Amino acid sequence: MKNNEETVLGTVLDIERFSVHDGRGIRTVVFLKGCPLKCEWCANPESQQLKPQIGFFRDKCAACMKCAEICPNGRLFKEQGKLDFLNCTGCMKCVDACYYGARIQYGRQMSAAEVVKIVKRDKVFYDNSGGGVTLSGGEMSMQPGFALNILKGCKSEGIHTAVETCGYSNWEQFSKILEYVDMLLYDIKHMDSSIHKAKTGVLNALILENAIKAAPLVKEMIIRYPVIPGFNDSLDNALALARFMKAKLKGVKRVDLLPYHSMGLSKCERIGKPYPFTLPYELSGERVQQLYELLKAEGLDVIIGG
Repeated sequence: MKNNEETVLGTVLDIERFSVHDGRGIRTVVFLKGCPLKCEWCANPESQQLKPQIGFFRDKCAACMKCAEICPNGRLFKEQGKLDFLNCTGCMKCVDACYYGARIQYGRQMSAAEVVKIVKRDKVFYDNSGGGVTLSGGEMSMQPGFALNILKGCKSEGIHTAVETCGYSNWEQFSKILEYVDMLLYDIKHMDSSIHKAKTGVLNALILENAIKAAPLVKEMIIRYPVIPGFNDSLDNALALARFMKAKLKGVKRVDLLPYHSMGLSKCERIGKPYPFTLPYELSGERVQQLYELLKAEGLDVIIGG
């Protein structure tokens, strides 16, 4: 009889080995598809949709039109470099037919056991560096059973586990996942709920509530603060975050400041989606330093990057 790791399937966006981000040491980061938030500045917009989708690299297209020949709906490819993303069924036949790598598939179905097998390959590097596996996304809790069985499998192999999360999750499912988590990387994007909803699509009440519940359940919790110009880079917001942590997240001392970058812009173009974030001004190093000093003055351990 097969165990759960072999039978539970999920959609994986990417598996990045030998990462030195998203947790300490050398890590394998497993990016899962699907996210309940729609952050305008999202660095991985190809991760938001749960199902696999096509990405198009215009500069690699040789106009051979093999995609149009094989597509069940050839009308999707009327012009070079044009794809009707809205009417694409995602059959991926054009991806297989493209000799030039202009079309790629974002997301593939895997079993939890397959993921664990890949993660296990580098256990010697985790052991020597204090690293391990990190589940990221997207939002890993959008596939709760899949995430749970990956973490279970990794823990059974003695691998340190971390998850990166936006915290917008059903608590019953989320709490089961946390039983197999050593390090919790928890995003808090804004302390004002209405402002939070305007740029992410959801209110922040559930996120803050889950943060409070999660803090005593994990060995280590790190708050991640993506610093977005014109959205959450005010000193007032940083102070509100610090006070929330001191009052509600007992024992949680570390904040990672993650300065804005525009990586999501080119990725949106590849999936035929407008980049919704309008940059009001460049984020200055001076402003990041001000946030750093404010949070430090509130007694928190602060790192720029993470």
